[in-house]
Amino acid sequence: MKTVGIIGGVGPDTTAKVYLELIRYFRLAGESRYPSITIHNMPFSFKLEHEAVIKNIHLEKMLPHLLSAAKILEKSGATFGILPCNTLHKFIEEIRKEVTIPFLNILEETAFFIKNLNIHKVGILGTNTTMKEKLYEDAFVKQKISFFYPNKIEQKYLSQLIKDLLDGNQNEKHKNQMRTLTAALHTRGAEAILLGCTDLQMVADKINRGIPIIDSTEILIRATLRELTKKQR
Repeated sequence: MKTVGIIGGVGPDTTAKVYLELIRYFRLAGESRYPSITIHNMPFSFKLEHEAVIKNIHLEKMLPHLLSAAKILEKSGATFGILPCNTLHKFIEEIRKEVTIPFLNILEETAFFIKNLNIHKVGILGTNTTMKEKLYEDAFVKQKISFFYPNKIEQKYLSQLIKDLLDGNQNEKHKNQMRTLTAALHTRGAEAILLGCTDLQMVADKINRGIPIIDSTEILIRATLRELTKKQR
């Protein structure tokens, strides 16, 4: 059986959801045993998390943690790896070069998924880094998908929302913010809204159901299932 290695900690709630959902899907599929999963939770400071993920500063300080985690997972016996964080996929190629095991790419998997839905214009909700670094651009251009982000005021509210989620806080305010943000992007022509920050899956059930929502976390989970259940040659 293949073993997935998960670089965890950004954020912990998403890491936990990925683990639990993989277990749940194995049960639903009638598998005879649990999936083989290894998680390494990166020991970085809360301050660095907020700087890199929310403020888009000192992002390079995350790279040593990512490379160390990838090597730890490889040595533990993982046959492939995943990083449940859109923002830190800025470093996915550096991670791939550091180890011999393959790493799935949430950006590529998401673009391929959207292409198969025949969706051509997407509104992306993500961190400041995801927006400023245009992380989805290459993958979307390759699949001929156009996209746009919230305006500056909307992004400010979104960044605070993501910070709250990273801190483990959820309340009625987030429900209203998500509805407002998704409606605004939909009004400006988005055929669907992409949750381009894996932590946004925690409030995905609070979004207007009349607007198509694409959850990058769910896409990564399904891609991981595909690899876990693929027969080794």
